[in-house]
This record gives sequence, structure tokens and C-alpha cells, in this order.
Amino acid sequence: MHLIGGADLHAIERTLQVAIAPAFILGGIMALLALLTGRLQRLSERYQEIINGSHVAPQERRLLVQRARLTYRGITFAIVAACLLCVLVIVSFVEPLVGVTVGHHVAGLLVAAMAFLTAALICFLWEVLLSARSLPLHHEK
Repeated sequence: MHLIGGADLHAIERTLQVAIAPAFILGGIMALLALLTGRLQRLSERYQEIINGSHVAPQERRLLVQRARLTYRGITFAIVAACLLCVLVIVSFVEPLVGVTVGHHVAGLLVAAMAFLTAALICFLWEVLLSARSLPLHHEK
């Protein structure tokens, strides 16, 4: 019977610490994905209205296409960020089991995931700004 030693407990503790932050970030990414897919669905519904005969200016059609592309990109970047974080968690748990230290790889995965998450958020912001262009945000006096 093998008992867990102090070094094993330290490795498990470190692994859990490394895995907790990505788990919270994954929750945020899932919320972002829900938001982005909801926006994409509304864009798709509006585009279907246009195709089914609703008269609209060509500018609005171009704006919808532009917003949809940004939303698609945001979704793609968010999914890549989530996948990188999942790989980071897997590597964090496999590392002590295999006995290999891959600290630089874990840091690289986290930096890459944050870069993709930042890109997703920038796409979301850009899409919101484009959306706001067509809204009457200023009160007329």
C-alpha cells in the first residue's frame, strides 16, 4: 500500500492551484459564448427578414454582414481560448504524473489563451459599436 508523501501532496496542491484560475476563466468564456451566439441568432433572424422581402437600405445589409463576421470571429477566438485553457488544465494534471516539468509550456498556454480571449472581447466590442451606429442614442431636442 502506497501512502501519499509530502512531495506528492505538494504536487497535487500546486496542480489544483494552477487549474483553478483557468476553470474560472472557462466559466467566463462560456458566458461570453452564450452572449455572442445570442447576438448571432438575432443577426441571423434580421437577415432572414431582409431576404424574405423586408425593404432595407443596402447600408443596413452591409452592416449586418459586417456584424455577423465580427461575431463569428469572436466566437472562434473564444472557443480557441477555451480549448487552450482545457489543454492547460490537462497538462497541469499530467505533468506531475509523468514527472516532467513543463512550466514554460503552461505559461505559454495561458498567455495564448488570454490573447485569444482578448481578441474575442475586441470583436465583441467592435460589433457592439457597429450595432450602436444604427441606434438613436442621442435625444433629439
